[in-house]
Amino acid sequence: MNCLICGDAFQPVPTWGKLFLYEKESSTCNRCFSKFTKSDTTIDFSDFQGTHYEGAVDAVTALYSYNEAMKSYLHQYKFLQDVALAQVFAKTLHETFEGKEGIVVPIPMHPEKLVQRTFAQVDELLNSAGIPFQHLLTKTATSEQGKKTRKERLEASPLFEVRASVEAKNYILYDDIYTTGATIHHAAKLLKDVGATRVEAITLIKG
Repeated sequence: MNCLICGDAFQPVPTWGKLFLYEKESSTCNRCFSKFTKSDTTIDFSDFQGTHYEGAVDAVTALYSYNEAMKSYLHQYKFLQDVALAQVFAKTLHETFEGKEGIVVPIPMHPEKLVQRTFAQVDELLNSAGIPFQHLLTKTATSEQGKKTRKERLEASPLFEVRASVEAKNYILYDDIYTTGATIHHAAKLLKDVGATRVEAITLIKG
């Protein structure tokens, strides 16, 4: 098969898991995948202490760092609309969510942004990993959050609305990148305000 990133042919390493169909097949050669760096950064919530977002998020797991390889991947995947690249991290995401207890909720795109991008990149990452999820949130803010400071993001009006009932259960927010954390905290607070018992977050990248 051919690597989704470099296009070169490679032979996936056979394993018992693949033989019995419960392990995801790699779609990327080792040379390309090794360029992604696992994140060892501890997520700091201190900026949210003393705000009305304090305690909204119970835990955050970020899988990879934002290095040059990841920057190139995101550009190709999100902005050049190479949706096949959603498969690159399917195995990692599947293993990360396996055994987690909670309803997975992807961070949504604004409808206008979805028209521009043609696909919901967060949803496709979960679909490729075979992870079931529920669309419980609708994004209402149209401005680019990445261009705002953390303070501006925290002071912004709510970014989301609830589109379905939320029960007293555990929820797992999923987004592609965690930068200031404001987006995750906005979503988590909203879920808790309407009944969620616990909200944690998993992101592919720590920016």
